[in-house]
Amino acid sequence: MIRALAGLAMAALVAACQTVTAAKYASLADVQVVTSPGGVTAWLVSESHVPIIAMEMAWRGGATNEPRGRDGAGWVLAYLMNEGAGKLDTTTYGARMQDLNMTFACGVSIDWTSCSLTTLQETADESFDMVRMALSEPRFDREPLERAKRELTVSLKQGEADPKMLASRAMNDALIPGHPYARQATPDTVARVSRSDIAMLKQTLMTKDRLLVIVVGDMTAEELKPKLDQMFGALPAGTPLAPLADADARPALSEPIAKQLAQPQTLVMFSGPGVRREDPDFFAAYLLNYILGGGALSSRLGDDLRERRGLTYGVGTGLSLQTHFWRWTGSTSVQNDKADEAVTLIRENIGRLGREGPTQAELDDAKAYVTGAFPLAFDSNARIARNLLGFRQDNLAADYVQRRNAYFEAVTLTDLNRVAAEYMKPEQFTFVLVGQPALH
Repeated sequence: MIRALAGLAMAALVAACQTVTAAKYASLADVQVVTSPGGVTAWLVSESHVPIIAMEMAWRGGATNEPRGRDGAGWVLAYLMNEGAGKLDTTTYGARMQDLNMTFACGVSIDWTSCSLTTLQETADESFDMVRMALSEPRFDREPLERAKRELTVSLKQGEADPKMLASRAMNDALIPGHPYARQATPDTVARVSRSDIAMLKQTLMTKDRLLVIVVGDMTAEELKPKLDQMFGALPAGTPLAPLADADARPALSEPIAKQLAQPQTLVMFSGPGVRREDPDFFAAYLLNYILGGGALSSRLGDDLRERRGLTYGVGTGLSLQTHFWRWTGSTSVQNDKADEAVTLIRENIGRLGREGPTQAELDDAKAYVTGAFPLAFDSNARIARNLLGFRQDNLAADYVQRRNAYFEAVTLTDLNRVAAEYMKPEQFTFVLVGQPALH
């Protein structure tokens, strides 16, 4: 009886969560494009269910714009953005954030610089001013600067024993040596990062002309407009970034790259040609990826390697959509003596999918999951903001949320078979093994 009651309680909780999610998802039909008097444009979703305002900010340009020989400067810049501003030093700034129940943090990836803010509606004005100070009056004091460099150095040294980092580095070295995407921070490059490097990088990256803003919460367009100028009005206008060429991958290697690391399992990472986000075949490729190894509940690789043969606890694939390098990627972990078998099976599954194509049932299942799970990505103001930012970064329109599922529904089995025949070629995939693999 207790189990039955627990099940009923869980069902009621799930139903309640689905109701809230549905309401939030429905509110996305009202994405407003708001432009301030000073010319700052934001996407706004007025959402009053929860008294929390979430804001996402992003600027095109990231780690590839770091000064030569100063790799890691972007990470240090992001670290320092909430470590003091204006008259507030690190301790005072952090205490003020706690008093306001706000979170504010930044990050730098290969192609983007971004910051996130969450704040209560009642303290939004003070929180916005904290962000204004961080963006226009950062301190970059010596103590947090040196602390950031120490923490990054420790992380890099620890990464020498991280199989994912070792595999990613080996993959880049094999496919795109010399391209800025293959650059790596080292303790030496981090040690050379100075305060002037950080200040110059911020002026280069965080400019008004490349700024994207998303706001989700209890706020109207008229309330938001002056706040945009208050927060971002002092940013430099900016100059064009140095152009970056697309990464032209070398041909795939016929044999796996093996990197020795003392551990009981081998990480198997693989990478092949992928599609651009703006490619008309993107939606077919997305569904095909679900069928190959992206499915949350089942996939061809999951069914074969995990369910049928018990080689791994999990295997996954994805479409890597960096601005200048787009790939089909995947990974799994197996016992060292099973690495060779795992590579063979992955190649066989890729080849079979390319030759025979998916079935109609697989396409139907993929569509049902990909379209049905989409509203679950909008269960909080913060997640709505993050997802909308991703759409803006992909140069999509404000009404993409409403049109997105129709693109997937329009994919036919003929489309899927054509894309599978083009991309599912095992000889085009490079494999990297990290561990102590027994290869034959």
